[in-house]
Amino acid sequence: MFFPEQIELLQSSGNLGAGLQILFALIIAHVLFDYPLQGDFLAKYKNRHSEGGETTTTGLWIHCLTAHSLMHAGAVWAITGSFIIGLIELVLHWIIDFVKCEGITNIHTDQALHILCRIGYVIALAQLN
Repeated sequence: MFFPEQIELLQSSGNLGAGLQILFALIIAHVLFDYPLQGDFLAKYKNRHSEGGETTTTGLWIHCLTAHSLMHAGAVWAITGSFIIGLIELVLHWIIDFVKCEGITNIHTDQALHILCRIGYVIALAQLN
């Protein structure tokens, strides 16, 4: 757990500063794993409609989307110290990225939903005593 003092302060007193520090760390991790650490392979092949169509027939997209979502889940778990919140991130990140890859949403909606999830995680942490 990266921020045990901030989490304890957030849970004991609802300290806004502690909550903002945790949120900032979650957003930084999100940016790192969605951009430079995602890599071209995962970025391309997590989409079942990627060029060539091979990901749909082989199921490669499922592995790539799940691996990408697991990276985010691991970061959330490490920052919050909550396995459950990490698991929630795995599921939500997978769904949000799948919907984007299907063309139902765009990059702006995708990123807004990811940030809203992180805000929700901080609120959930504040409620856990």
